Amino acid sequence: MILLLCLPLTALVLLSLPAQLRDRRLKRRGIEAEAVCVERIRTSGVTVHYVRCHFRTETGIKIAARINSPRPAPEVGQGFPVVYDPRKPSDAASAQYLAGREARLGYVFQAALAVLVAAAVLLLTVFS
Repeated sequence: MILLLCLPLTALVLLSLPAQLRDRRLKRRGIEAEAVCVERIRTSGVTVHYVRCHFRTETGIKIAARINSPRPAPEVGQGFPVVYDPRKPSDAASAQYLAGREARLGYVFQAALAVLVAAAVLLLTVFS
């Protein structure tokens, strides 16, 4: 029974890890740029969850990226700040997202899942 709980929790931790590492990297060494929304992407209903945008790096290279939408979602043609990784400029996020509660809640969520997995493994070990 506990093993059945461990597997999905471990999968959730592992699936959220790349995004958490990217956010941490962007907060540490990211560079802010002005992006322009070129497409609003709705994944369910009327809420815009992602935007496709273009921005230029410090060196003038034009980058296209799909990022979590800031709130309120920008209209097509509207500018908004993004933070990108200078080593891999296609890794970008809305500056609002990185500064906001959502990014911090991701860390809390991942830590809680890790604790649950550790507790489940401990229980499995003790009671086996």
